[in-house]
Amino acid sequence: MMPSSWLRSLRDAGDILRHARNPTELAKGLLPGRWLTRRILNEGRLPSEEQEDRDVVESLRTLRNTLKAEAIDDRGRVDYAKLRDSETFAQMRATSRLLRAIDLDGLEGDAARTAFWVNVYNVLSIHGVIALGIVDSVMEVPSFFGTVAYEVGGLVLTLDEIENGVLRRNAPHPATGARPFSQGDRRARLSPSSVDARIHAALVCSSTSCPPVAFYDAGDLDRQLDLATASYVAGDVEVDEDRQTVWLPMTFRYYQDDFGGRDGVWQFVLRHAAGAQRDALGNARRAGFSFDYHRYDWSLNAIA
Repeated sequence: MMPSSWLRSLRDAGDILRHARNPTELAKGLLPGRWLTRRILNEGRLPSEEQEDRDVVESLRTLRNTLKAEAIDDRGRVDYAKLRDSETFAQMRATSRLLRAIDLDGLEGDAARTAFWVNVYNVLSIHGVIALGIVDSVMEVPSFFGTVAYEVGGLVLTLDEIENGVLRRNAPHPATGARPFSQGDRRARLSPSSVDARIHAALVCSSTSCPPVAFYDAGDLDRQLDLATASYVAGDVEVDEDRQTVWLPMTFRYYQDDFGGRDGVWQFVLRHAAGAQRDALGNARRAGFSFDYHRYDWSLNAIA
């Protein structure tokens, strides 16, 4: 009999590939990232020479406030249908072009870098859904995360490169095992000094199983990431007494090393759980419960 882990991997692959909109897109999804053509979404007119970095950051702040007010509900879902032909999307396109002129050396400290790149990732993901005409799932284009990109400060980065290259400090991709940046790649210097596993409760891949869409401030990042992580654990971690199993988001399987291995996952969920859930998790750990993972839902995180 085929091991259950293999069956789960086959099922997960099927969940991704069945959404592909056509054979060509399916084939692209199977190619190594270095063979794919990036879709740079912020090409076009550059900002004026007098545009200063603080104005770029302020424009991003204004954009995220507009998105929250106009297109994101209180559950963190996105009204893509409303956004497609809106002034807010025009603002997103214009703001994304400003990123090309930003001086990335001005991002000093881990909090500034982490907040900036998480916010860029979340905006780029929304932008990608609209630009590629996604209707039901980002897996309509299985190469979505390896091709959708912005130019930022003169450097081009895809969603995968922001997540695995910058925020995860050039860690292997969970699916391919390949590192995004080769030796000497200038983009590696953009990373914070260490990997903060709480980013997995903040990065939004435009899918139902992702965390709710939110945006982050460098000056309040620690508190905001704690709140996001507490919500993520409260909503998606479940103790199953009958099966002696703790059910976790698939994120904890894909990125287990970011949490410090299996033991680190236990510590992480216990640290961010509260009340009865924390008590139940503590009892489960002492009783030797196993881990299993919720099936990933790749349907679009859209307001119905």
